[in-house]
Amino acid sequence: MLLAILGLGLVVRLYVLAFAPRSGFVIDEAEYYQIASILSDGRGWMFYDAATWVRPPLYIMFLAGVFKLVGPNLILVRLLQIGLSLGAVYLLYRLGRQAFNRKTGLVAALLAALAWPFATLSFLLLSETLFIFLFLVAITLLTEYLARAKTTTDKSKSWWAKFLPQGRTQWILLPTAGLFLGVAALTRGQVLSFVPFIGIWMILALGRNWRQGLGAFAVVVIFFVLAVAPWAMRNYTTYGRPFIDTTGGYNFYLGALTGRNGALVSQTLEAVKNQSERELLGYQKGFEYVAAHPDKFVEKGLKESLDFWLINFGADERLEKGYTKGLISPLWLIPDGLLDDLWYLLVGTLAAIGLVVAPATSRGVKSFTVIWLGYNLALAFAFFAVSRFRLSVYFFFFLFAAYTLANWPEVRAWFTRTLVFKGFKGRALRYAAGLVLPILFLSAVLPSYDPSQTVLGVQKWSLQQHAVTGDKLRLAGDYTGALTEYALADQNNPFTQIGMGLTEAAQGRYDEAIGRIGRTSQDISQSHLALGAIYLKQGNREYAHSEFNSRQISLDLQADEWAWENLATIPLPDNYLALGEFDWGYVSGFQGFEKDNDGGKNVYFRWTAGRGETGNGRAKLRFPSATVQPQPKTVELRLKGYRPDNLNPPAVEVWANGHNLGKVQTNRQWETYSIALPPDLITGLEMVLELGAPTFVPGATSRRELGVMVEWAKLS
Repeated sequence: MLLAILGLGLVVRLYVLAFAPRSGFVIDEAEYYQIASILSDGRGWMFYDAATWVRPPLYIMFLAGVFKLVGPNLILVRLLQIGLSLGAVYLLYRLGRQAFNRKTGLVAALLAALAWPFATLSFLLLSETLFIFLFLVAITLLTEYLARAKTTTDKSKSWWAKFLPQGRTQWILLPTAGLFLGVAALTRGQVLSFVPFIGIWMILALGRNWRQGLGAFAVVVIFFVLAVAPWAMRNYTTYGRPFIDTTGGYNFYLGALTGRNGALVSQTLEAVKNQSERELLGYQKGFEYVAAHPDKFVEKGLKESLDFWLINFGADERLEKGYTKGLISPLWLIPDGLLDDLWYLLVGTLAAIGLVVAPATSRGVKSFTVIWLGYNLALAFAFFAVSRFRLSVYFFFFLFAAYTLANWPEVRAWFTRTLVFKGFKGRALRYAAGLVLPILFLSAVLPSYDPSQTVLGVQKWSLQQHAVTGDKLRLAGDYTGALTEYALADQNNPFTQIGMGLTEAAQGRYDEAIGRIGRTSQDISQSHLALGAIYLKQGNREYAHSEFNSRQISLDLQADEWAWENLATIPLPDNYLALGEFDWGYVSGFQGFEKDNDGGKNVYFRWTAGRGETGNGRAKLRFPSATVQPQPKTVELRLKGYRPDNLNPPAVEVWANGHNLGKVQTNRQWETYSIALPPDLITGLEMVLELGAPTFVPGATSRRELGVMVEWAKLS
């Protein structure tokens, strides 16, 4: 049964891997990726010299280890995280079996295996999956110790022996738990301030035998310190104070301010260069604001404590932004609605009942969960709350939801017994006491539960498939059919109007196209790309320049991919492609255009960008009608392989219409490289060149992933 549950959990996580609707990194993913890339390059922790904060190192080292061995292969990272996520499901089974019985452990594992947020976390490059696994290992080991520890004092022992663990097994469990607690702290720094509460938990779980609990806690602390000491001492020698991370000062200052003014916080703190002093300044500024506005801080804290529980359909880590535009498939939206929102409601309600009625055991799981929950609520009050912050608490809810489901006769019996309290007695009082937590939970969460969001997303997606068909017909040259399909799509969707406008432009109706697209949302890059392409087709380079230099395009890291798929291109004079502000539709997989000096002349160029999920992706250059007679014999590339002094310029792999042309070794100056084309290259009317270049991340001040600089390409 356990293997079947783990297999089901694997299916759910592989489903997420297959259908996740994402483009680019969300929230902290990019920073983890960038620091790990720099570390795997052998450049150490230099990222932190100019970063806003120092993060705990373990998750970064996990990513960097993968990158060092096989390159930046995100699929492999996600598969490893799926293993860690399933490992956490297994540990939850052990906890449930230890605390209650095997049936409870199996039900807890089943609930966790199906829960959508944890399947999604295994897909994201965030530290939560690794942290939950490591933290659960530590807590499981400590519950194993508590199952073996005595809850009564042995009076025959000397006073000092009463503080020591008894037997070899306890001496193995406690140091190992301390080490895992330490590496968990090196993944999420919040564990450091939670360590004292571990001592309180152990003393409570051992009842009157406080000496044994205190001694066991001392052993845990010793090995915890051994685990975190190397990183703390590294920071001491670098910044003058031992610490695990410095995100606390930033977060406290940000959380104290009304409106979360991140720009002000960053500007204030980054004026201080030393990371240790910067964190202390963050706490100082935060406390100054709290002292000046205690009422606002309390009001903010209460709101954050409520936000800790709320459902947020559009949270970044849920990956379904864009559902109102019909961009997200029901294959994602439906399981997300059922196994995220509805699952959370059901599990939370059942867990609230279980927390009340489940017996307190010698394993101390119930007291731990209450302490861990209270601690995280205090953090939410003092700092701020986002959806994923509750997930490490939510994970333990499965234990008590499982107890309610797996032990329903005992739960029902608990409610039927008479409760006596200060002269009052009766079943009604018992029901009032047993239902207060689930009622509070539902009162907090239900107002934020809106299944109509999922229904709307499914409806919009179905409607917008007409626009998808219209795009295909437009690119195939069937403009009448395209306009017919667009007319059946959502007319309030900007992508429908952009598609119609590009179709009208293809028919030569430029004024209608410009007017239509000009009325769409100007907050998206696609509107500006479409307008720029139409102006360029008209010959109005000034207006095209204005559109292509818009802020929306500069912020959209996938702008060239959309242009590649959607903008029509025309044959290039002499098959010469100059990269720069007017190359949209001809390039994909590049960073935004920049200027450089080439032999005393200012030129435009683009960097090839990241290499995708597998780490083997290639940037693309399009030459329309390039393979008609006479067939080109060579390709010329103007490249520059800039790298920091301690890295070598890249060797660039070149492909043409699927044929591998070999590699060219670049250097730190602009140089033209000529490669012969094979005679059997003709596979269609256009030629697509692909460039595969190893990438690097410059640092915290420029976090882009850069490959090789490309000025122009030419077929001859």
